[in-house]
Amino acid sequence: MSERIIKSSLASAVALVAMVNGLPALAAEPDNVSSRVMTAEQLQQRIAQLQAQVDQLAASQPAVVVENPEPPKTSRFGSTDIQIGGYVKLDSIFSDVPSTIPVGGESGDVHYNAHAKSTRLFFKSSTQAGAGRVETHIEIDAMAGGQGDERISNSYAQRLRHAYVNWNMDGDRALLAGQTWSTFFNVGTLPEGLDFVGPVGTIFERQPQLRYTQGLGSGKVMIAAENPATTLYNGAENPYDDNSRPDMVLRYDNSLGDLSYSIASLSRELAYDHADGSNESEQGYAISLAGKWQLGRDDLRFMYSYGNALGRYLGLNSYRGGIIDPIDGSIDLIDQHGGYVALRHFWSDQWRSNLVLSATTADNPDTVGDMTPSSYQSLHLNLMYSPVPKMTLGGEYIFASKEVENLSGLLKNDQGELHRMQLSVKYVF
Repeated sequence: MSERIIKSSLASAVALVAMVNGLPALAAEPDNVSSRVMTAEQLQQRIAQLQAQVDQLAASQPAVVVENPEPPKTSRFGSTDIQIGGYVKLDSIFSDVPSTIPVGGESGDVHYNAHAKSTRLFFKSSTQAGAGRVETHIEIDAMAGGQGDERISNSYAQRLRHAYVNWNMDGDRALLAGQTWSTFFNVGTLPEGLDFVGPVGTIFERQPQLRYTQGLGSGKVMIAAENPATTLYNGAENPYDDNSRPDMVLRYDNSLGDLSYSIASLSRELAYDHADGSNESEQGYAISLAGKWQLGRDDLRFMYSYGNALGRYLGLNSYRGGIIDPIDGSIDLIDQHGGYVALRHFWSDQWRSNLVLSATTADNPDTVGDMTPSSYQSLHLNLMYSPVPKMTLGGEYIFASKEVENLSGLLKNDQGELHRMQLSVKYVF
């Protein structure tokens, strides 16, 4: 290699080092370089120093946790964008009862159970249609009955969670048809937790519906006709499928500064058919206020619901919507209310916790049975760690209590408690 090429290469190296250090690059002619460049040994030492600084800087930066992970990348097929995603989750549960809160005695021994049946898979599509877009969403998980047992396969049947088409006509109007979260339920305010449902006081319902959304000022209005079902005490069925009209929901969403909120109203018929073929029905109502208040990176979430037709909408059908009068067969509706408040706090980029307090009550008539629930309370406290984006490792302690009516006074104890510890690993893809 010629001396001129060597000197030119050294000049380029010096210029690179100078730029990394924020100094002006040397602009010497090649013949004058020998008096201004580092020796090869000095250059290697300087490069090693720079590499050490870069490594130290990289090591000092914490892994960035994505609170709301970006959706999976889309693939284009003609005019349609396709997304496939979901998550894999393992739940390990230590609990003093298998699934419900006992009443009338000491709770049982602690049992351990593990499953991956909440693992979820979805398929989405979005197609340009004139001025708007047509979107579809199909989602399944395995939280249904088992197809095998724990001796060999731990198999679980796939069940349908969501299946709908949503036609976004423009920025202000949309029409949704299919099965998804009830319009009465603002799922965006549900606290972050490891338990599959969460607080006892939440609205929780997915069902087939037809929903129209219209922008209104800075907010939006939704009106929906949803699949009805009636749950009644003293009945031969639970639920009854004898309704003559859908459940009607009207909801308004908006925000004020760091507070996003929704106000929803529900009007529904509770009905059943007599043995002689005649129909009995009553019209009930419910309202729900929910919101999320952003406190810097932390947030406060809340929900409160009240009505005489909450029934199956509240806390996984904690209460039935009404009771059949044993004398004349009429339906008496039951006033119920419940809610929660949840605080999420970030300890760091990777660590966060949620504290959730929740309660519900039902104003049952004197004609209900002793074991009819009158109130529930729950507390959730968790600690979550995300070492890398989209992965969460966590533990959650759950305390819950239940009280039943015990109108006859024959029960020795009308209250029960649940203690549960849940450990989970979840990765979103």
